[in-house]
Amino acid sequence: MRVLVVYYTQSGQLKEIIDSVVAPLRLDSDIVIDYEELRPVSDYPFPWGDAFFDCFPECVMDIPCALQPFSFNPETDYDLIILACQSWFLSPSIPIASFLKTTEAQRLLRDRNVITLHGIRNMWVSAQEIIKRKLLATGASLVGNIVLADRHNNWIAAITIVRWLVHGKRGPTGILPRAGVSDADISNASRFGEILIDSMRTGNYDDLQQKLVAAGAVRVKFDLLLIEKNARKIFVKFALNVIQRSTISAEKRSAGISIFKGYLLFALFLLSPFISVIFTIAGILIYPVARKQIRYYQGIVLKS
Repeated sequence: MRVLVVYYTQSGQLKEIIDSVVAPLRLDSDIVIDYEELRPVSDYPFPWGDAFFDCFPECVMDIPCALQPFSFNPETDYDLIILACQSWFLSPSIPIASFLKTTEAQRLLRDRNVITLHGIRNMWVSAQEIIKRKLLATGASLVGNIVLADRHNNWIAAITIVRWLVHGKRGPTGILPRAGVSDADISNASRFGEILIDSMRTGNYDDLQQKLVAAGAVRVKFDLLLIEKNARKIFVKFALNVIQRSTISAEKRSAGISIFKGYLLFALFLLSPFISVIFTIAGILIYPVARKQIRYYQGIVLKS
């Protein structure tokens, strides 16, 4: 059996998650694992600094970047492809989205079993819905989804992720915890690999996602779900505005990016704590609706 892992990481955390998930597979002599690290021709800075925000409109509007040549052979008969993803601005990262647009990816993914693996702060459902549609268009079969997220509350996670991604300080510092997915969660992700092996050996992936969810692979918080779905609509409007400004001048574009950045920081640190409380109460009042949505996003089926 042969597995291909496709990924792009800036901080290295996603690779740590990948290594943990596939650890049980690497111990199986019948399984060969290939890795494809995506490499943009012009890579994105890390730590982000202010420069990274300039890619916001292209990310949200799904405008691809150029990638360096791939090492995989798209004709290889892979039994499973693991697509490891980051979420940028509530969208798939530009390298992952760009990969899915390539002819090599479309040839590779056609009629293949695919698992998506997310290593994120706490919002991923918008990116996953976009990836679902892209996979469906290539003829791939999405058989599983695994999400590892920062478990701290949204406000604390926002502070620590900005400190890490913008300033390069992961922590812990003082009363603030270490940013990102915890070491314990990364280490324990190997249990998902053990579940994958069972499906690979039988060739039956029909109940894989059900088993993964039962093992804690996908946790959905209703308040964050509502925040993200509303924020995604706002992000699209901002992105369109910046794209329009870009046709006028670089100065207009830069001003649009600055306005978005101001909004983002305001929403993260001032609005989100209050909105989270309101949406949590809403989830209690409309529990049947909330539960239905949570179950949908824990699954792998795409809404028609």
